[in-house]
Amino acid sequence: MKLITELPLRRIIPITIVLFALLMLVLAFGLIKPYLGQLLHQNMEDSLRYTLNRLQGTTEYMLGRGDLEGVKREVAASSAHREVKYLLVTDPQGQVIASSRLAQVGRPLNSLGLHFAPELIAQATTSRQPIYQHQSVGENTLYGLMPYIYFDQSASLQDNWGLVLVELDLERSMAPLLHRLDRLFVWVALAVVLLATLAWVLIERAVSRRLLLITNTAAALAADELGQRTGLKGRDELSLIGQAIDKMAARLEQSRGQLLQANRQMENILRFIPSMVYIKDPKGFYRMVNERFIETLGEPDENGSTVFDLVPEPWAGEVAKRDREVMQTGKAMQFQANFPVNGEMHNWFMVKFPLVGEDGMPYALCTVATDVTEQERNENLARIAQRIFEHTAEGIMITDAENRIVDVNQSLLDMTGYGREELLGQLPSVQKSEHQDAAFYARMWQDIQRNGKWNGELWNRRADKTVYPVRLSISTILNRKGELDGYFGIFQDITEEKNAERNLHHLAYHDTLTGLYNRTEFMRRVSEALRRGKRYDEPFGLLFIDLDLFKEVNDSHGHAVGDQLLCQVAERLKGCLRESDSAFRLGGDEFTVLLPQPEGDDSLAAVANKLIDQLKTPFKVEGHAVRIGSSIGIVSYPRDGEDQDTLVGHADAAMYFAKEQGRGRYAFFDPQINARNQRNMRIKTGLNEALERDELYLVYQPKVLPGGAVCGYEALMRWHSHELGLVSPAEFIPIAEASQALESMTVWLLHQVGRDLQQTPLKGLQVAINLSPRQFQSGSWVDALREVLEEYHLGPEQFCIEVTESALVESFNTTVAQLSEVQALGVEVAIDDFGTGYSSLEYLKRLPIDYLKIDRSFVRDISTDADDRIIVQTIILLAHSLGLKVVAEGVETPEQAEFLGQQACDELQGYLFAPPRRLEELGDTAVKRQ
Repeated sequence: MKLITELPLRRIIPITIVLFALLMLVLAFGLIKPYLGQLLHQNMEDSLRYTLNRLQGTTEYMLGRGDLEGVKREVAASSAHREVKYLLVTDPQGQVIASSRLAQVGRPLNSLGLHFAPELIAQATTSRQPIYQHQSVGENTLYGLMPYIYFDQSASLQDNWGLVLVELDLERSMAPLLHRLDRLFVWVALAVVLLATLAWVLIERAVSRRLLLITNTAAALAADELGQRTGLKGRDELSLIGQAIDKMAARLEQSRGQLLQANRQMENILRFIPSMVYIKDPKGFYRMVNERFIETLGEPDENGSTVFDLVPEPWAGEVAKRDREVMQTGKAMQFQANFPVNGEMHNWFMVKFPLVGEDGMPYALCTVATDVTEQERNENLARIAQRIFEHTAEGIMITDAENRIVDVNQSLLDMTGYGREELLGQLPSVQKSEHQDAAFYARMWQDIQRNGKWNGELWNRRADKTVYPVRLSISTILNRKGELDGYFGIFQDITEEKNAERNLHHLAYHDTLTGLYNRTEFMRRVSEALRRGKRYDEPFGLLFIDLDLFKEVNDSHGHAVGDQLLCQVAERLKGCLRESDSAFRLGGDEFTVLLPQPEGDDSLAAVANKLIDQLKTPFKVEGHAVRIGSSIGIVSYPRDGEDQDTLVGHADAAMYFAKEQGRGRYAFFDPQINARNQRNMRIKTGLNEALERDELYLVYQPKVLPGGAVCGYEALMRWHSHELGLVSPAEFIPIAEASQALESMTVWLLHQVGRDLQQTPLKGLQVAINLSPRQFQSGSWVDALREVLEEYHLGPEQFCIEVTESALVESFNTTVAQLSEVQALGVEVAIDDFGTGYSSLEYLKRLPIDYLKIDRSFVRDISTDADDRIIVQTIILLAHSLGLKVVAEGVETPEQAEFLGQQACDELQGYLFAPPRRLEELGDTAVKRQ
């Protein structure tokens, strides 16, 4: 009942009509359909009786006349009806003699798989009456069995009873009719629904719709939905009421829209304005603040907060004073003030004005405060940046997003020679020198776009068309939105730097006397040739040249003539070679030639013969006719070796073999006739037993101060073999380095020096020990040195480890680590033969060293060779600048010693003072007095 009372009347009437109509349809359908089904079934049964009676008479008549074909035709005609599923005639034995299906003729009735009970056949035959059965399980069919007299002359009539069987498919016959009945009910139902809907619509249009519009509009206005309207336009009472409500709603909506728009505008202003906006009452309490105020000073208390609650003194008092002035005078005021926010001082630009009521009196105070701290800081930074831009030594260029120049500083104008007006608006490519290809600039801009910056070196062109190298740094400039706004480039003229690098490179890789490549470049070129040979299967030849009789020239005419002779030799060497060939001076009178991709041994021999002929032609030096010759050793890669040391060693062996054959010859490396190889094998074998036989001993060469006082010694290993006699260190040390004997020899050396340091001649002095580069591969010598210091109770300052530059190049990081370890113990470190190896300044600044030892090749000619003097001076100055001491070895003349002393060389060593001697031969008399 509650539902009925709450349901609107305009809904009850049409709903009642629809429900009543649907109820009548359901009742009709539930009663009529079963009744019609029963009538159809009865009709089918009557039709079946008629059919069976007719077929009985027809069959008996035709069979009595022997017309079996006529029976078949009658069966076929009766089977034409769609409801007939099976129709067949059997003889007394149950064989089918006629059927609606030809495949069944001649088959026994019990083999056809019909669904009626088999006893019905016997019942029909016995009772001589028709039998009917309705089969509803699995199928909806009606069976009819009618016996008939089968006329057979050979049998009595009472035994000759055949059977007529008919099966009707009720489903097939009744389905169309029931389907039509269903469709009829559907159409009737649709008609009822349509009529109910029409009644609904008519009621809605007449009364319900207008009442609904009025009630909905009133409810919407009550819910503050002022946009709702009834939309009624008629002249009836309900329409007039709706029109009055619409006018009232329109006026309300207009008024509210104006208020909301004004309020929204004020909210947006207060929310997005970058300034603090707040209102105070006459007592100084905050009554309204915007979000910026809350973010800066915090939210005022609901019970009332004043400036003294949010800002510390004395700044709060200053602000309160300004507030009172505005309220008292009733005039607006603007000023700058500062007070801290979160511990940081901020500057504020404030505008204060009173809010006046209808009586003309101020009832509140409004303030707009803008933080100008960042603006003032940016202005200050801009002034600083401008001064840097104007006065920095580097050239600065600024471009826009299209890479057009918008500003340059004076340094760039001075660097390029352009005027400001010539550059503004141009592309930076106005300086392009064509030294870099398009691919270079493509990669540069890819880096800029990917990383936002690029650093590198390139060549630019000045206004006078001269080119010069610059180091350029480019960075992108982004606007506040993160979008590209331009580019910022810093140019540094590196002409002097490049010149210095070029000079240093030439000094490092060229012989200062002849201008040929030096030993360092030779080693690098051979390494490069080996790399190319292994990768591209490219052969190359190597000629090792030693000048014959050169020592006699020096002895006869002096070193100056010898130096000039070496220069002329270098010129003749270059004149005999192709552009692809390279000539090198390794030192002294030793030269090498690298021949890439020779055509065979004949071509190598032809070059060697040409060099021999050129070098035996007399030279004219300072009016002297000087005759020398040359001996040349030849090797070929890969036949004579596949690594640098092997090739150079074999070339050297071949050269000595040529000398032994009478000089002025060349010889290819031939291991079958190389007697040195046999001797080397004997040396290698003997080294393995040298320690056991006590054949090794030490000699010491003193190191003296420029005044002549002994400050230390260098320990040198010697070997006197029982089989080979006295073997030169130049022979056995390289062989030891290539064998397993080196490590045990080094351990013996350290212990022997430890024992000797306890003897009187060496006690309290420092002894330098040379280590092979091979020793740094294992590092076991560090442990041996530490053991010696502990076992013999020696101070670490009594040892100095000397290492050649080749050890640094071969395994720099490992060598540095081991030297750092011993230096941490207090043992000093020296670089031996400095200047003859790689002499890398990059290595030098990273090395843990205390001494530099100038090689004897530079000391030997400092009295006559200006280049050697400059090199020695440079090395000493460089070492002292790095806080290192300098030892000059190979000092043989007083002039050399005097020059080195003038250059503040720390220590001297050489035969001028004393040759290397055994421990028992040392003493004051072992050093010559100057």
